[in-house]
Amino acid sequence: MDAAGYVTPEEVRLALRKLHSEDIETNPKKALRQAFVDDLKPVDERGRWKPSSLVILVGFLICALLGVFLYFSLGRSL
Repeated sequence: MDAAGYVTPEEVRLALRKLHSEDIETNPKKALRQAFVDDLKPVDERGRWKPSSLVILVGFLICALLGVFLYFSLGRSL
């Protein structure tokens, strides 16, 4: 702030940048991570990110379907 107590435009820009950098909704990486986090316990005992059980289940289901598809499309021709 200057001597008269006014806020300069540069200080306003810096404050807005700081506010937007900490906001989850403006950062796509943080928003996606927040969407897939476990609702009951988002961080484990070691402080690492813990995914939702639904995300893990969907991942395993996609891997199983991909395996079945590859078996019946490539495995039968060999």
